Amino acid sequence: MGKRKTSNMKDLYTFIESILGPTGREVFKVLANSTKELLDDEIVKKTGLDEQDVRKTLYELHNIGLVTYKKMRNPEDSRYIYYWRVDAIRLNHVLLQRKKAVLNKLKERLEYEKNNTFFKCPIDGVRLTYDEALENDFKCPRCGAELEMEDNSEVVRKLETLIKELEEEVKREEKLISHG
Repeated sequence: MGKRKTSNMKDLYTFIESILGPTGREVFKVLANSTKELLDDEIVKKTGLDEQDVRKTLYELHNIGLVTYKKMRNPEDSRYIYYWRVDAIRLNHVLLQRKKAVLNKLKERLEYEKNNTFFKCPIDGVRLTYDEALENDFKCPRCGAELEMEDNSEVVRKLETLIKELEEEVKREEKLISHG
């Protein structure tokens, strides 16, 4: 269980970094590793990042549904202060939606692979559909080499395996979310 959780967190950090960059990753990591809600200035201290960058990142993380906050008045000066934390419930929903989107893309790609015949240049690897190859007289548009018919059965097999695994993962997570 521990190794799977660590792997999932690494994937989550990578996912966040792909959307919000390294600052997003660091801000989220601090919140994910905290046992309590944190003020934005506490996050600034823990990350060493610029205050404006941290605040901007917190709002971006909130907009995509990964963190939430509690707004209160500061008793000293009556200004609003925000206590931030990871929104575990929404986080699961957001990640599930992302997985479903990836699953749909994989299914589209599988249909494309199944419904087309491909030709490939043996020299520079240019890959064309039958119609594109026909338009180019079965010659590579880059180097002019004779195109060879490509056997994409391995690509189809890998896509089918990936789709099956991801469908099972999505079903498991939907069950967990609906029972959680």
